[in-house]
Amino acid sequence: MRIAVNAVPMLQDTLPDTGNVLTEIFYNLCRLHPDVEFLLINNRPLRPAQPLPPNARLVELKPLAGGKLGQYIWRRMQWPRALRKLKADRILSMDDVLPVPEGMPAHLLLGRNVAVLDTVSASRYIRQYASISLFSAFMQEQLNKRFGGLGARVQQLQPGTADVFRAVNWEEREDIKREFTSGMEYFIALGSLDPSNNIIPLLKAFSMLKKRLLSSIKLVLAGQLTGPGEDIAEALKTYKFKDDVIWLKNADDETLARLVAAAYALVHTAGADGLAVPVYAALRCDVPVVTLYAGAAPEAGGDAALNALPNDISDLSEKMGALYKDELLRGRLLAHITRVPDWEQAARTLGNTIIG
Repeated sequence: MRIAVNAVPMLQDTLPDTGNVLTEIFYNLCRLHPDVEFLLINNRPLRPAQPLPPNARLVELKPLAGGKLGQYIWRRMQWPRALRKLKADRILSMDDVLPVPEGMPAHLLLGRNVAVLDTVSASRYIRQYASISLFSAFMQEQLNKRFGGLGARVQQLQPGTADVFRAVNWEEREDIKREFTSGMEYFIALGSLDPSNNIIPLLKAFSMLKKRLLSSIKLVLAGQLTGPGEDIAEALKTYKFKDDVIWLKNADDETLARLVAAAYALVHTAGADGLAVPVYAALRCDVPVVTLYAGAAPEAGGDAALNALPNDISDLSEKMGALYKDELLRGRLLAHITRVPDWEQAARTLGNTIIG
């Protein structure tokens, strides 16, 4: 069997920004189905961080033109033509609703990006997919609001996180704090420096906490800078508590995992995410969470998280402060952490749906 996979969204995969969800799922699919050939179709060179599995092959499909016209031609003409030329038996489209050639079974995997559902392509092609797999009740609710009647085609997969995340002991935790925050406790936030992640509200909430508690606690921001986030980077230069904020733009996976594991708590302030990946990473490391009551975050954190009201900086600051001041509260949250698996189960369920 030959399965064509759109690799374009995988270009955006980084551990702090996306959790590498699509990459993790793909590599697990390849491992679980060694007799299947997977064709990674991309519109520009893809340089995987790790070697491709032996049953995976890169297919570079260069756009015939630049700009929006080139994207239109690639999606509407080049992509379907390539599928037929490559004699694909199945399609797996990840985080993008691409056209489906007639008679070719297609399957859609939705990660964290709810905006995919509001595209013209989604309204035009989503009903052509035999199955739609996602990771949260929130994403399923958003799908049903826009496209009713999909019924049994929709399945919710078990969320997970990368194997690199693990809990550390007290000595390791102290070593990590000495290395990165001069031994001080810290909150950590994973995700790109981008307005969609509500970084400015987080910084304002952190300022309120610092003024109120007169504490030495620090804030670690781990994620790349985006174009829309340039103003946030500029604001950091004059931020009153800039000496208490550590911004790691390009931390490697091992460093990132160590930082999460040693954090006092993770703060997740992204809005309408369909998959709250950083929350699962924190829980796998036995680290409690402060998050917004928005998107898929509340169902991810469960009783191991404090949920702040969206668009309420004071409430976010209060929740961060309450967790920092009250060790008993932190202990109660830790007691509610349940086991977070890796991505194998999700990939196994998806593979059973696509391949049978």
